[in-house]
Amino acid sequence: MWRATFQRVFLIPALGNRGESTMRIICFGDSLSSCGGERGRYSDILQDRFPRHEFVNKGVGGETFVDARARFDADVLALAPDIVLIEFGANDWWRDERPFAAWAADLEYMVCELRKRNVRVVVLGVFGLYRNRAGQRVPKVYGIDARAVAYRDLEASIAARHGCEYVANIQEDIIQDRCGWRDRNHPNEYGNRCVADTLEPVLEKLLGEKALPARKPTLHTTRDFWNEAVALAPDRPAAVHGDWRLTFAEADALATRLACGLRNLAGCEHPKVAVFLPNSMEYFLLYWAIVKLGGAIVPLNTWLRTDSLDGIFRNVRPELLVVQSERDRDVLQAAACLPELKLIRVKAAADASGMTTFSTLLETHGAFTEQPLPEDTVSIIMHTSGTTAAPKGAVMRHVDLIFNVMATINAQDFGPSDVHLLVNPMFHCTALYSSLPAAAYQKTPVIITADTAPDSLLALIARERITTFLTVPSILQRVVALPNLKDVDTSSLRLIAYAGSPMPVGTIQKLQLHFPGVELHNFFGLTETISATHVLLGEDAEQRPASIGKLLPFVEALIVDEQFQPVPAGTTGELLFARENAIEGYYNQPGKLEEAVVTVNGRAWFRTGDLALVDEDGYFFVQGRKKDMIIVGGENVFAAEVEGVLLGLPKVREVAVKGVPATGVRESLGELIKAYIVRDDPSLTETEVRRHCHARLPSYKLPHIIEFRDALPRNPAGKVVKTELE
Repeated sequence: MWRATFQRVFLIPALGNRGESTMRIICFGDSLSSCGGERGRYSDILQDRFPRHEFVNKGVGGETFVDARARFDADVLALAPDIVLIEFGANDWWRDERPFAAWAADLEYMVCELRKRNVRVVVLGVFGLYRNRAGQRVPKVYGIDARAVAYRDLEASIAARHGCEYVANIQEDIIQDRCGWRDRNHPNEYGNRCVADTLEPVLEKLLGEKALPARKPTLHTTRDFWNEAVALAPDRPAAVHGDWRLTFAEADALATRLACGLRNLAGCEHPKVAVFLPNSMEYFLLYWAIVKLGGAIVPLNTWLRTDSLDGIFRNVRPELLVVQSERDRDVLQAAACLPELKLIRVKAAADASGMTTFSTLLETHGAFTEQPLPEDTVSIIMHTSGTTAAPKGAVMRHVDLIFNVMATINAQDFGPSDVHLLVNPMFHCTALYSSLPAAAYQKTPVIITADTAPDSLLALIARERITTFLTVPSILQRVVALPNLKDVDTSSLRLIAYAGSPMPVGTIQKLQLHFPGVELHNFFGLTETISATHVLLGEDAEQRPASIGKLLPFVEALIVDEQFQPVPAGTTGELLFARENAIEGYYNQPGKLEEAVVTVNGRAWFRTGDLALVDEDGYFFVQGRKKDMIIVGGENVFAAEVEGVLLGLPKVREVAVKGVPATGVRESLGELIKAYIVRDDPSLTETEVRRHCHARLPSYKLPHIIEFRDALPRNPAGKVVKTELE
């Protein structure tokens, strides 16, 4: 429904329909001209800044000057441009197939042909100096050598000789900015904003006019994301929940009034607001109202028990708590430890004395002025979901969320035409770290639902023309089991992504059968990492179902032994992440995170406590927690490896493996391997399971005991609690 209503922020002249004062500017280059995704190339951004003129992108990835010469007449001269931006040379350098003088000769040929036709030329380089974090211009150290320097000098002399404008390095402001890149070599949309900034003064000079301040690289907080969406796309849809639909402008008006009400009730400018709600439009508005205030949202898992909630309240001490009604007794009982805590209810109830209503807050009027918001301000206090320890409040700052959004877009290939289904609980990382801020950044809608029934989800996908569906394997297992799946129109879907637990191979195969052409992604991350860390693409999911995938750009990991020394590929050890990929710390627990930080070869790394290995091709496999290792007759057996094999059985829905004490004649083994299996097909027998394992595991890793169950015990975050398995 929404996709057809998307509008461009600025009007772009149609090709071949120029007015007298309209200039045609061709961006002619390789992947550095074509990268950035839908509407994310530097030419797209320049188009928004100079809307009176026509920008034509003729960038083709992987090309050298040889390729450029071959298509120069058709792609450039035939279009009768007024200005041409030429950007080549990087691939000539990478391939090293011809001397740099040949690259320069090709450049000069094209410049001469254009100047003969009175076309103004801008020569764009990538080998020039860049600005480091201190603002100093320094030489590049990556992607450069003597050949590149020599070509750069020739490039500059050609531009000067023919009266061309010259930019020595179009990436000068993003070399050290990890948020500006799609991968190590290609800028993303945000990086291309910086490229456009570098080119803007040159075009202002050539066009004789000032650029509009559109899509500037000045987004340092998620509030900046939101404000830009409201300013540039006020009439685009922002959120849908049932029949309640809001554009960005409408949502902002409500969020502003809500922010005023929250501030007045809390009695402070930057309150901490605990939210105990299911997925809803109210949750969406609260999230952005708190962001506007520069406060911190404290999402509470609605499955948590009173003792865990009590611990959270005593540690975080929020000023406000939002619940559905007085019937949320567990959380209200826990909140009683803070007599000063102000309560807000969303639903009307028979007896809600002492609670402010959500609707009352939405009626708040008065001036609202946004306060300064440094990028290192805490935005979210997200509590961990360990199966044994009390929850700890992971601190996510705005600067962390900016990186998270860029990593999410890289992992899921989100774009400005997407319509996102938000069914993951909004108290989880995926929703608040990734889905909501990414949608605001790209000015796309989220379709919110708390209903996880598979038929309801498919009906919602069909009605709203949803394109992305991020969820957990258990929901997808129920989806593929629907008897009428083929009768539902899911043609709008382009991506199904899952995380949280291993996906059975049988479910992957059914998804591929029922959703042909839809990308399948398995993604992985921790509450303590500031972004997703790995993604497994669909083509690899069937061959490596137990893998969490490969590392995302700008995420670094290490597998180490007990002495914290790196181990070879294929060797199991503890999984570490670079310190800069982890959160700053736990709320009100100084030094707690540092207890899990070690130094390896002079660099700080965060210990996850997970056992993992990485193969020769860079695919990671989590083998389980260190405490999940089973020792059978002196041999180490990793529960996750056995679980992965069992999940390869199409008739298996879920499985958990743990060690149990060996008794009787097998007492000398120390521990036995016990598998707890939830069947997807009741016809599955123990004999089938054993045959399957015998064909895939060495003898000491074979399950000794197999128990079929109707369900596995889980904690409030949905993780299997193996201590409750007997």
